[in-house]
Amino acid sequence: MFHNYSNISIDRGKKRIHRVGLTGTTTLLVKGISTIAGLMTIPLTAKYLETERFGLWLLLSTFLTWISIADLGLANSLTNALATSDGKEDQKMAQEVVSSAFFLMIVISLLLLLLFLLIYPSIPWERVFNISSVLAKEEVGAAIFVCWVVFILRLLLSIPGRIYGAYQEGYWYQIWTAIGSILSVISLIFAIHLHANLPLLILAGFGTVLIGDVLCAIHLFGFHRKWLAPKYKYFNLFQCRWLLKTGFQFWIVQISAILIFQTDLIIVAQLFGASAVASYGITLRLFSLILYISSSFTISLWPAYSEALSRGDYSWIKHTFKMSVLISFIWSVCVGSLLVIFSPQLVYLLANKEVIPDIALLLAMLVTTVLNSIAQCVAMLANGLGELKLQTIFAPVSAISNLLLSILLGNLIGVSGVTLATAICILVFSLGITGSDILYRLKLRVKNIN
Repeated sequence: MFHNYSNISIDRGKKRIHRVGLTGTTTLLVKGISTIAGLMTIPLTAKYLETERFGLWLLLSTFLTWISIADLGLANSLTNALATSDGKEDQKMAQEVVSSAFFLMIVISLLLLLLFLLIYPSIPWERVFNISSVLAKEEVGAAIFVCWVVFILRLLLSIPGRIYGAYQEGYWYQIWTAIGSILSVISLIFAIHLHANLPLLILAGFGTVLIGDVLCAIHLFGFHRKWLAPKYKYFNLFQCRWLLKTGFQFWIVQISAILIFQTDLIIVAQLFGASAVASYGITLRLFSLILYISSSFTISLWPAYSEALSRGDYSWIKHTFKMSVLISFIWSVCVGSLLVIFSPQLVYLLANKEVIPDIALLLAMLVTTVLNSIAQCVAMLANGLGELKLQTIFAPVSAISNLLLSILLGNLIGVSGVTLATAICILVFSLGITGSDILYRLKLRVKNIN
């Protein structure tokens, strides 16, 4: 009996790695397409919009990546719930959590839209983004409005992608994402050709991505997993409470992560002006390629950890986590070092000599990227195991510390100080405190099983 169980466990472990590899490879290919598309848009938009409006374009594109914090963590709690139901082979539970999450998301989206419509007219957007040019001031309000509409629509369409991920079938979602990215570049080129203003440029560049999201939902609920299509009869108050309770913990961590990793451009804009955003933003995007590639595989481990946890397969979890950390470290150090050497030439080719970064910023980006790649592995393990309490406590502390330290180091040593502040906070909080606690709890679980 033990021998048969051991063989089944090994087979399941191999299947998990196979799905992780397939999803990761597909994600990598799609991200390659998206990255190439993004790099293609940099010289196009940089030359068309000029420095200040181009900086605004980068800021607003960063804002659209904040979709994950607007759902109160529902998408993340849905991932854990579906992965657990998959491990337990409980179809009814899966139907209930999907339908409950879907209707909760509708309510959240409507509330966010109403809130935005109430506060939008009273905010001086040109002051928020530290804009000085007349044309940028004229366009910023409408650009924000278009961004918010796209934001709300993408929020509503975020559930299908999470369902694919929870079943370790993220490769399907990546296919539809690739289609959206290709359409985005085509429409953006067309908009520039027609001399569109910034709001229309945002609609062309980011609004067309919604087409991929719609196709994803049609494929999932219409063909691939029709039985999971949201229905009111599957709406369950108990599942709603669980999703919101667990989601709130994820939400706190997500907001903190946004403040740590996604506010650098805003801080740079406030400290050094919108023109400095162009140099910092392009350099950040280049180093982000390292994390984009490694995260293609590490993110796929999250639902795999949850599914393995529901089956008590701790040995697989422990071994897979160690390998993910080792591979991520080697990858980020090697590729990051190459970027330090060749980034000036790349930036010159993509934009112009005015935005070439200095060596201090490049080295700071390298250190931050290496630490962040390891922190991603730790975060996926924590999410998969559902160990969120310590993260919920220390993530906000880390975010506040990062903001204060970014301002302090930015004023002391310049632009590189902003990213060095992020590196320090990752080392102390994400790896030092949270990482140590997660490893300790994993050892306890393994010990108890043994």
